[in-house]
Amino acid sequence: MTRFTYQHLLELVDGDDEFIVRLVEEGLIERRDEVMSLDVDAVLLARTLWRNLEVDWPGIEIIVRLTAELNAARRRVQELEAAVAKRGTPKT
Repeated sequence: MTRFTYQHLLELVDGDDEFIVRLVEEGLIERRDEVMSLDVDAVLLARTLWRNLEVDWPGIEIIVRLTAELNAARRRVQELEAAVAKRGTPKT
């Protein structure tokens, strides 16, 4: 999670106040006063899905969640590959 001021977030989403309100309502952004906690990649993905592809909010929620899960799985695979490489090739 990255912290943004409201003004910085507004710049990130090209001044779309309504979109920020929707992101907060949908739980993609946590708001505490003027500081927002968010996953920048998820916000940008949601913005692209909403504006460019006209995906509805239930679809955006699923796609953002699956993307996060896929990224986490990729990281786990990389960690496992690194652990296996570190152990070296077993001798027969």
